[in-house]
Amino acid sequence: MPKRLNKSNTPKPELPVNAKQWLTVTYQPVSLFSLKRSDATSMAARSNLVPTPYAIKMALLKVLLESQGGQHQSDFEQWMKSQFIWIRDLRIYVWPPERLAVNRNGYKLRYYDQTADKADKTRSTLPMQDGFVFREWVYMQGHLQICCGPSVKRNYPEGTRLPQLEQLFSLINYFGKRGCFFQYLPQYSQQTLEPLFQHNSTFGFTVQPMDDLGEKTTFNRINPYSTDKAQLDKDRVIKPGFLPMQLISSSARYDIYQRY
Repeated sequence: MPKRLNKSNTPKPELPVNAKQWLTVTYQPVSLFSLKRSDATSMAARSNLVPTPYAIKMALLKVLLESQGGQHQSDFEQWMKSQFIWIRDLRIYVWPPERLAVNRNGYKLRYYDQTADKADKTRSTLPMQDGFVFREWVYMQGHLQICCGPSVKRNYPEGTRLPQLEQLFSLINYFGKRGCFFQYLPQYSQQTLEPLFQHNSTFGFTVQPMDDLGEKTTFNRINPYSTDKAQLDKDRVIKPGFLPMQLISSSARYDIYQRY
């Protein structure tokens, strides 16, 4: 489980430019959050309690392309390769809000039946069928914090990336599904030599599958417009994550978690 480190009241020394530093950013959730777990199906999907490293890195890539991609039309592949590597190799820790309320919902809908359409391509109407879908929405009380730092397998100066990384985080306004909005709080951003919180299972934890980018994956593997195919457990890896959350109340319609 992430463990918050004790803060000192003594002034912090000025960090060298090339030091391997860590950036901690803070967001205020302003709407319900939902992010399907990696092992979920399209019809029945439980939600992650917090954004995963994969979702955070994809959000960083999204705002990077939107804000700077147009300036590199002539050298896009070379530029994207260098940018993708340092984002891919980031180590990310997530500090959840003080409380989470997971609401379970069921919906009945009609959807396009692709199987029937492929079986009979001569039909003039689109095949539709009834279905029941299961979704979860998470209400977050408190701030969500994300701590990012350099990979232990890279030797490039991560300290030089922190201003760019902080700028990219300031452009992110949602994680997970579109409409799951978060407000970036610049006054709480911190740069430190060590992460402010790390995994520690002393008190207790809640397990959540945490998907992340593979160590050797490329931009084309996760680019939906590329013909390269991404492989599970190679380009997208799933590992157990330990959140400092305790289940304090549960029913058929909701779960309530409180941070240790």
